[in-house]
Amino acid sequence: MSCQLVSPTCIYVTAYVDGKPVQCLLDSGCERSVTLRNVIPDTKLTHSRYNLTVADKAGLPILGDTNLHFKVDGNRFEANVSVSVAIDDFLLGSDWLEANGAKWDFATGALHFGNRVIRAYRRTLCRVCRQVTVSENFVVPACHKANVPVEMLDKDIPILIAIGS
Repeated sequence: MSCQLVSPTCIYVTAYVDGKPVQCLLDSGCERSVTLRNVIPDTKLTHSRYNLTVADKAGLPILGDTNLHFKVDGNRFEANVSVSVAIDDFLLGSDWLEANGAKWDFATGALHFGNRVIRAYRRTLCRVCRQVTVSENFVVPACHKANVPVEMLDKDIPILIAIGS
């Protein structure tokens, strides 16, 4: 599979959490910063007071909250984040941007935090399918994996689907 599509704006940074690189989406439309559980698998979480929803108004399951320390372009940052297993990216939202006094130059991709500057980049995207329609009745027993017959509407996307655990 070739990855030739590029996001139209510079909205990603590489955050280093415990020295490991993590792709991070800067999202001024997201009111609460959220990270994936696998970014901080051993971190103790506190009970979350937030009820979060995604763009289609569906609830986002939250495991808890924590203060996350990380570096971007050599600069140290901290974010109070909710933790979920149901997201694809580490999201730094408007709460983090505002708390850090960010001034975002969308034309250059530069974020200014007083005298500190970090550079956002455009992400290269692979054509992926996030939703499929099952083409016939099929049952996947609990705690099993199965090959499920599907019909792809976009014939240019390779079929690489795993369902179950």
